[in-house]
Amino acid sequence: MQAEGSSLYRLAVAAESDGGGNETAVVTEADRLHMRRALELAARGLGATYPNPAVGCVIVDASGRVLGEGFHPRAGMPHAEVYALRAAGRAAAGATAYVTLEPCNHFGRTPPCSRALVAAGVSRVVVGCTDPNPLVGGCGVKTLRDAGIVAAVGCEQQACYQLNEEFMVRMQEQAAAASNT
Repeated sequence: MQAEGSSLYRLAVAAESDGGGNETAVVTEADRLHMRRALELAARGLGATYPNPAVGCVIVDASGRVLGEGFHPRAGMPHAEVYALRAAGRAAAGATAYVTLEPCNHFGRTPPCSRALVAAGVSRVVVGCTDPNPLVGGCGVKTLRDAGIVAAVGCEQQACYQLNEEFMVRMQEQAAAASNT
């Protein structure tokens, strides 16, 4: 993995494209600042979210003003994006969401966060790292991009991965086991 400050890392993030006409997703220093705040929020849920990951979300308007924040407090409770969107209200339309882990895209105990972000009208989502959960695995980002939302993936990726390393490894093992059956 490239160091986040390196020029190769910036190129790797900037080069990411879905091929569907979305503009190039570039991660800025301001993005890193907001993602670090989302990581602080996510850490509040550590130890209480199993079997889910600890996730944080910050919603920011074009001027850089924070409109809403949230974190996943406990399994079965709403996810970070829902709390942040509730706090932001209608002001979330056109804003940027910073999420430490790819928004879920399936119905479980809670509805899909990717669809909540689409419904709120955010224009951009910065994702810390993709979710290796076989139920998500890139589908959350795809849903966002299919709705015309710019999605930048990999902001503070190493820190986002490390925050939920147990979850990430467990999901990677489940995905590998599922592909071997």
